[in-house]
Amino acid sequence: MSPKTNPSTLTKPTYNASGRSFSGWLGGKSQLARTIIDMMPEHKHYCEVFGGAGWVLFKKSVSTLETINDVNGDLINLYRVFKYHPDALEKEFEMQLLSREEFERLKAENSKSLTDIQRAARFYYLLRTCFGAKIAEPNYFSHVERKPHLKLGDELKSVLANIHQRLQKVNIDNRNFDVLISKMDRPDTLFYLDPPYYNCENYYGKDIFSRSDFEKLRDLLKNIKGKFILSLNDVPAVRELFKGFYFHTKQIRWSLNCNSQDENNGKELIITNFEIPE
Repeated sequence: MSPKTNPSTLTKPTYNASGRSFSGWLGGKSQLARTIIDMMPEHKHYCEVFGGAGWVLFKKSVSTLETINDVNGDLINLYRVFKYHPDALEKEFEMQLLSREEFERLKAENSKSLTDIQRAARFYYLLRTCFGAKIAEPNYFSHVERKPHLKLGDELKSVLANIHQRLQKVNIDNRNFDVLISKMDRPDTLFYLDPPYYNCENYYGKDIFSRSDFEKLRDLLKNIKGKFILSLNDVPAVRELFKGFYFHTKQIRWSLNCNSQDENNGKELIITNFEIPE
């Protein structure tokens, strides 16, 4: 513990079973959230470096300080609108319908020509109506036996109200992972990192995260003052890259397998720089 840290500001998060994110997300941690939260040590500042849909944030109790970050500008704009303008976002959906034609229209639209509210509504519609929450080159989702994921009317109002409430004291950032880690690193910071899976980097969009970024991330994490929890797919290359840290394994079911058909599919590797009591 840092000598300057007030012990009363340190918290050990608990799992909130009723907490829900606003969406699924490619590689999202809805299945793994409880495992990750149970591993968390006491900390003052919780910092989610690759935010995505923030399943761990929404499933954990509130820390003294919280930051969620992502390099995707459309996603971060959506978070800010959730936090500051939920009523305006709801209004954008008053006359909206679930439609493949509307999906294709919004997909083709240039988001740079829109207001922040319109941009958020467009992104949220595409995210909630596409297959597998795959935001890079999304395809419209329809199923003969499953309901659509997008909620409208009173259901949407309830969803937005809950998200708005949870984000009230969360700092929402839009930086590259290396810049954010360097800025937020303190002895009482806990970083949670959920980068693209190894060998699946392009699923999140071109030039979002490269193979060489794994080495850059590893080298940063070797020297931080705080603690971290990192989740990745359990493949030999990842174990080799991050050897020297603590490894913990968990079996989950992946909704999309990134064309990886080997025996490691569905095995999650949780990596930490601190020991977790058995």
